[in-house]
Amino acid sequence: MSGRETILARVRAAARQRTEDDAEREDRVAGRIIRHEPGLVPRQGASSGHGRLTQFLNKLDQASASVGRISSLAELPRVIARELRKRGLPAEVRMGAEPMFRSLDWSVLKASIGPGRPVEPVTLSRAEFGMAETGTLVLCSGLDNPVTLTFLGETHFVVLRRSDIMAGFEDMWAAFRARGLDPRTVNMVTGPSRSADIGQQLQLGAHGPMALHVFLID
Repeated sequence: MSGRETILARVRAAARQRTEDDAEREDRVAGRIIRHEPGLVPRQGASSGHGRLTQFLNKLDQASASVGRISSLAELPRVIARELRKRGLPAEVRMGAEPMFRSLDWSVLKASIGPGRPVEPVTLSRAEFGMAETGTLVLCSGLDNPVTLTFLGETHFVVLRRSDIMAGFEDMWAAFRARGLDPRTVNMVTGPSRSADIGQQLQLGAHGPMALHVFLID
């Protein structure tokens, strides 16, 4: 038998073996999907109660993000205006067509709706979820919250409900599926943009916003 025939014989034998194992493999895969057994979750990704909130706030701080807590959504425009004054920024903000923001009184500042633009000093988005495990914000793309708002503003404001803070990746994805979300893009943001590629010196705003501020609605 030539070398070529030997190789082909081995390929045929392997193919036959795969065919014989296919039914058993399919049964195992189907069973795993039905059972949906959770993987091992580290302690850092399993927080609950007040400890979860504390962990989330600590992780945000470690990632150089700031937080402002408000008791109701109606306060948001006034609180944003105050935050802009505090930062020495113009009283204007760019946002998407987020339903959560539509009924609010924006008369205290100039609010425009549309995708983000490079000239934008401040943009506003809503995060679907936050994760206490890493202090990460989960943002879904679409007309309500265009991706460009996340990356083009110098300062990025993000609104998050306290009830949407998950412990970690596992329960976040479970809640994500339960909510029926199906965006084209999911962006996970942990702190402002940063890079230490040049001279190993950390620089904020390397690929996006120089500042990230979270308005946490209790």
